[in-house]
Amino acid sequence: MESLYKRWFTGIACVTGLVMIYLFQKTNAAALISSDLTPLQQFLINRSIRFLLNDFCMIGLIWALFPERKYVVFAIWVQLAGLVFFLIPYFVLKVYYPAYNGPLISYLHRLILNPTLLLLLIPAYYYQKHGLQRKSGD
Repeated sequence: MESLYKRWFTGIACVTGLVMIYLFQKTNAAALISSDLTPLQQFLINRSIRFLLNDFCMIGLIWALFPERKYVVFAIWVQLAGLVFFLIPYFVLKVYYPAYNGPLISYLHRLILNPTLLLLLIPAYYYQKHGLQRKSGD
């Protein structure tokens, strides 16, 4: 029973965290770290912090909903893949091609600032857990 309360608390804290991250998205967290940063450094730090906070909250929410280790480990791998395949190319485009403002940067921006990939894992995990149980029960 204690584990259930811990999962509920974690789930509520993570959803609250996601809402707070959204509400304070314009906050310059890099300025809290140091005041000597260039605008480019502030941009990179702010986006990285928001990406990591969103994804950690989503991993916590996934754990609260599906407390099995395999689900959390896979979510962490998805986060790392997002870091390599979405965050780094987004930074490269923003730093080296600042005038480019096409659809690629728009979609990357949405994937970076919203925990989209990890959010898609929730229905997939639900189906895997409950859909397979129904099939085995038939």
